[in-house]
Amino acid sequence: GGEPVEQLGERLYVETKYDWANVSAAVTDEGVVLIDSPVRPSDSKDWQDTVKGLSPKGIRYLIATDYHGDHTTGSSFIDGIGEQVNFIAPQFAYDEILKGDNAFSKEIFVETLRDLGHTEEADAITRAAVPHPQFCFEDTMVLHLPPLTFEIRRMGGHSPATSAIFVPEEGVLFSSDVVSHTGGGMRDANLGEWIRALEWIESLPIKTIVPGHGDICGKDVATRQKERMVSIKGTMEEVLKKGLTKDETVADESFQKFFRADTSRGEYWLQQRKETFRIGIERVYDEVKADIG
Repeated sequence: GGEPVEQLGERLYVETKYDWANVSAAVTDEGVVLIDSPVRPSDSKDWQDTVKGLSPKGIRYLIATDYHGDHTTGSSFIDGIGEQVNFIAPQFAYDEILKGDNAFSKEIFVETLRDLGHTEEADAITRAAVPHPQFCFEDTMVLHLPPLTFEIRRMGGHSPATSAIFVPEEGVLFSSDVVSHTGGGMRDANLGEWIRALEWIESLPIKTIVPGHGDICGKDVATRQKERMVSIKGTMEEVLKKGLTKDETVADESFQKFFRADTSRGEYWLQQRKETFRIGIERVYDEVKADIG
């Protein structure tokens, strides 16, 4: 374990080094609040060992910010989840978890870990049942855990479930995948909703954003991402003027400049990213077509 990598203000800790999503911890008088959880059991143990000692009451809450597997799968490995650790999530996440493992793409993590040689961990993730969240919100929820307040708000955009958590006392927004350094995965996206979510973030009195993945950042990343989304929508509007079929439109080379992927994670991961991107562009096609009427 060692010291948590980044401390924000007096009471917030963020770890960006684990595979997949960022995880955070907030220290309140009622105990430690976890925001998301590491996918890999070894990372989860390391993280819990690091933060549980920050309060004599230990870890008391886990908030999952999305239904995607990088935000839900790790809840299986949090000691005491559903008992002394209260599990909070969007109602959309509860509904997805109820459908069974692959609703939220657990296999992506399992297959990628197998590709990288982490067979035992892949098996452990496959076997572990994902617990059902006990406390769910449709759109907003506020946790009053002195001296901090957690203003949880479903933002949508990236997926219907994607939620952000604003801690006003610290001036920090945990944006989940609403804010992304790489532009954001569009498999479940609604760009209009996403652009509005980013505009809301731009209006907040904050300097610090903890994104779903990658380094802690400022609002400039949200602004850059909003411009990218506006540009993707604009490109679709232009390509639609060519009068092509849906498949031809989605395959148009003008969208390739928007594709990004981490090639260090093996072939399975890269193919998943390409597939996710194609599905995302299909969604933008449907969305823009509906806007035009």
